[in-house]
Amino acid sequence: MMNAAVTGGTGFLGRFLLGALLQRGGEVRAMVRRREDAARLEETGVIPVYGDLTQPGGCEHLVKPDDVVFHAAARVDMTGSWREFAALTVEGTRRLLGAALPQGPRRFVYISSAAVYLRLRTTAPVSAESVAACPSSYNLYGRAKLAAEKLVQRLCTEAGCPWVILRLGFLYGPGNQALLRRLVPLLRSGRMFTVGNGRNRIATLHVEDAVAAIVAAGAHPAAVGHVYDVAHPEPVTQREFLDGTADALGLPRCRLRAPYRLAFCTAGLAELWGRLVGRTPPFTRAMVALLAAEQAIDASRIVRELDCAPRTRFADCVQPGVWAEDLDGRGSVQSRAKVEG
Repeated sequence: MMNAAVTGGTGFLGRFLLGALLQRGGEVRAMVRRREDAARLEETGVIPVYGDLTQPGGCEHLVKPDDVVFHAAARVDMTGSWREFAALTVEGTRRLLGAALPQGPRRFVYISSAAVYLRLRTTAPVSAESVAACPSSYNLYGRAKLAAEKLVQRLCTEAGCPWVILRLGFLYGPGNQALLRRLVPLLRSGRMFTVGNGRNRIATLHVEDAVAAIVAAGAHPAAVGHVYDVAHPEPVTQREFLDGTADALGLPRCRLRAPYRLAFCTAGLAELWGRLVGRTPPFTRAMVALLAAEQAIDASRIVRELDCAPRTRFADCVQPGVWAEDLDGRGSVQSRAKVEG
């Protein structure tokens, strides 16, 4: 039995995580900001706790002694300013640690991302054991995640609280609004393009496999003090990922291609235009890099130490139309907040 305190429980990953924790038994509490989210969680057996990681004192009542804390809340996007990413992903983590650690939690599990590796230009599989993460300056999501990781390691160590960090691969599955919010408009309009030849690998990870790894990190004695990489070993190419996602949504496949340098420079100009006119650019350098990077993740450590191997194959989950419910009647993404918390 495990008593759990969860942030990000109303987001894509968090909703699956809450379900898995409820099945294990024990008290499960989740931070919420909206009344409608609280009502929905209560129906499932989760105890909602009102709070806001962006506000001083906004998370004082979430964590109880001997809880396992699962921190998944973050700004999940490839656009935005550093101030926006830092406010939730970095400073929100600092506030949560400040409120949680004095309560004496059993363990603190931080859900990070393989985006921290995106600056690396290598075809060899990467892992926390083999390389030092160093995201590029324009990869604000990866930079914020890495900064939060360092806070978790330092503050938990100083407080004597066991910690675990998971760097998840490219998450997919039904209800992934953070991904679809950018892809769907481009696919529907015919403006989506493959970067380069499309044969680079995407480090895919189904949401249910991600949840299995997170729960194992919260329970397994061997996990404490480690950074684990989590991704499926299958070689899914950029082309296969984009085609499969389009098929699952019932949208046209992308037919356009753009050389990496051209796409990257155009994205830089789009970002500059967005800043000048105060609008969100249709795509960014971070999005281009995310699609074009050779994402080979060595996840052998979590398999070896926690006996937790991703099992879901990408091709088995992207049959035509299976994600169509993620779109409204006009074929647009169902409206949800950018902040998964």
